[in-house]
Amino acid sequence: MASFLLKVLFALSMLLLHTQVPIHAFMSSSHVKCIERERDSLLNFKQGLTDRSAMLSTWRDDDSNRDCCKWRGIQCNNETGDVRILDLRGSKFHFLTGSISLTSLIDLTNMEYLDLSNNFDYSRKQLLQHMGSFKKLRYLNLSNVNFYGRIPYELGNLSKLQYLDLKGNSLNGAIPSQLGKLASLQYLDLSENYYLEGEIPYQLGKLSELKYLNFGFTLLSGAIPFKVGNLPLLHSLRLGGNFDLTVNGAKWLSSLSSLTTLGLDSLTNLAYSRHWLQM
Repeated sequence: MASFLLKVLFALSMLLLHTQVPIHAFMSSSHVKCIERERDSLLNFKQGLTDRSAMLSTWRDDDSNRDCCKWRGIQCNNETGDVRILDLRGSKFHFLTGSISLTSLIDLTNMEYLDLSNNFDYSRKQLLQHMGSFKKLRYLNLSNVNFYGRIPYELGNLSKLQYLDLKGNSLNGAIPSQLGKLASLQYLDLSENYYLEGEIPYQLGKLSELKYLNFGFTLLSGAIPFKVGNLPLLHSLRLGGNFDLTVNGAKWLSSLSSLTTLGLDSLTNLAYSRHWLQM
């Protein structure tokens, strides 16, 4: 429940507080319409999808629907016509299937918010290696989409990113150390990627703004690399379900004064580190 509320609050903050333009700039306007190149990109994105829930019923290229800023799930900058928000999150009864092609969205260069979570990609695409092209992204939620392959190191180039959720895919390989460059990141969830392996990069300890970290139910191994002073704002830490992760000493855990949620079940050597529970 706590993590759900955090997601909701964070999404609202992305929509209302963290944009660099006034909120009125996201409202539809009869004077500034969407950019033709971006509309074409969105229509290409739609082509690969099966939409049994009519989520994209407004995405049409006829005379009365050419302004993509008025399409469902899209908000634009009223001053430029750029697509800034693309929110097509699915739900239990309403979701998209088919080929979820992030390549089709490359031209949305001013997008700040992208949520495609809880849809299902039958094509089993890899996460786009050019994800670093979305330089203005602050919020990225691709959880439970069925992407596979390695986490692209180019994500480390998204210097404005504050929220990253890749939970529940089929990602494999190691966590790229370049994620430690995301100095503004507050929320990171890579859990339930059952083939994600290797050690936790020590570079993630540099994420001084991080408040939520979930690496639960992966194949991560080795010692948790963080030291006293790392992740000082962390209030939710979930590493459970990783049988090969270990805790070497308790000083770092004891130093997390903001911590309210902790999940370390299945870590093998906790029996030798229980004194930190007094924190």
